[in-house]
Amino acid sequence: MTYAFSHRGVRTGNEENTLAAFQRAADLGITHLESDVHASADGTVYLFHDQSLDRVADASGNFNDFTDEQLATVRAGGEPLCTLDELLDAFPHATLNLDVKDEHVIGPLAELIERRKAHRQIALASFSTARSAAVGHLLSAPIRRSPGQREIVAIWLCAHLLGWVPKRLLAGFWAVQVPLNQGMLPVATRRFIKAVHRAGAQVHVWVINDEPTMRLLMERKADAIMSDDAALLARVLGS
Repeated sequence: MTYAFSHRGVRTGNEENTLAAFQRAADLGITHLESDVHASADGTVYLFHDQSLDRVADASGNFNDFTDEQLATVRAGGEPLCTLDELLDAFPHATLNLDVKDEHVIGPLAELIERRKAHRQIALASFSTARSAAVGHLLSAPIRRSPGQREIVAIWLCAHLLGWVPKRLLAGFWAVQVPLNQGMLPVATRRFIKAVHRAGAQVHVWVINDEPTMRLLMERKADAIMSDDAALLARVLGS
């Protein structure tokens, strides 16, 4: 059974990764939320994708340089920025898949997970496995993680060239999170998904916003699909 992730929440403009965006996803019955995390200059963990505020916010500059007091006045698509504490308070039963965006957030994120005992609610992702591993090493209990780019290349090669993936490549990982294609290179193929499943991990595919591809991945037995269009995804998965 394929399940849905709302990718940065449901938005009509730049209000990605805000509480309002995720509330819209929750209203559709989505229980798995994907987001990105950065830390402020004060060490507070926020949901935000870019290193810079410039693209979606009404402010400019490096996110990590802003204090909490300064960020309180910043708006993304007209909505206030959201801290991870606020998201956990709002959706205590949701699964949160968090992309660890840089080294600055590693310590604050680990502290928050420990403080809130959120090890089972949060899963960690990153293009760099070292960043998610660094968070995991600071925790008192295991946490779900997905591998970064370097490991995914090895997994892809084994899956497509050999038809199987050594279990050691997926040791400690709950899911492999990949695009459908990387440029002209197919990634989330039927062969790839089967090989990862045989090695004991899930396959999550991002970011899929059209119905034919959603149905294709369901037929290929992808475990989860991440989408910007949570309403469409919920309808397709429920049909």
